[in-house]
Amino acid sequence: MAIIIDEIIELVSGWRGKKISVEPLSGGMTNSNYKIVVNGSFFFVSIPGGNSRLLGVDWYNKFNNARICGEAGLSPKVVQGFPLQKVIILEFLPLALCSVESLQRLSVQHRLIQTLKVLHGGASFLKEFDMFCLIQFYLETIKNLDLVPAVDLSEYRARILETGEALAPYRQALVPCHNDLVPENVMDDGNRVFLLDFDYSGNNDPCFDLGSISVEAGYNDTQVRELARAYYGLASETIMARIHLHGILGDVGWSLWSVIQAQISDIDFDFKAYGLMRWNRAVEKMESSEFDTWLRDVRSRR
Repeated sequence: MAIIIDEIIELVSGWRGKKISVEPLSGGMTNSNYKIVVNGSFFFVSIPGGNSRLLGVDWYNKFNNARICGEAGLSPKVVQGFPLQKVIILEFLPLALCSVESLQRLSVQHRLIQTLKVLHGGASFLKEFDMFCLIQFYLETIKNLDLVPAVDLSEYRARILETGEALAPYRQALVPCHNDLVPENVMDDGNRVFLLDFDYSGNNDPCFDLGSISVEAGYNDTQVRELARAYYGLASETIMARIHLHGILGDVGWSLWSVIQAQISDIDFDFKAYGLMRWNRAVEKMESSEFDTWLRDVRSRR
């Protein structure tokens, strides 16, 4: 049975007898989000869909990692968690969410990189995240639910497998990563960037976060090089290839995620169109002349 916001409010003993207002927040693609005002204090409540396990979301991992990042000043602080309801209450930051346009600006990109460096150099997260493994999980879930993707994946299975195998050696040194850096999960106050939503957070190759930024913001090759230099201080062909290939895996994975969400989610969003967009972008790159070069450069480990 779906959890409603009134149930969560009743669970918070410190809110009883106080003046409370509730404002639904738009934009969430996995969770239903709310701004709660309690006697003038602001809170953020995130309520997952009833079948979030089918998306590979582990609440304990999310809660643990959100708490780590809140304490490090990288995200809103965790106020309280309810594992039975799989709900987290956070402090509310009154900042605008980023957009594709804002992430195109070098100043915002550099602030995001600084936040990622702190995140990637911080305390390890509870679990590992591997998009290649998540892709296999989503394919199995789609099969078990008897869903029919809008596209034929069979033609590209070999290329997806090659990509996962080429990136596997870089999993020997993992760092805590966000793994879902859509603009809506990033806030910028003009001095520093904050991260939201740790549904898919986990220890990973840092180039996955960089690959997420590159595809979400629509970076061209020059901008990806600037991204690599801002993070690593250089833009070797191996680093560039890792970023591009992780971007492809991300698009493939989230396109499959969208197939499942289109079936199970109550959120008013065109998941089919979103998934198709991400799949087509991945296919364009897998069919590009650069794809084999990226694989070669990643395998060279220069």
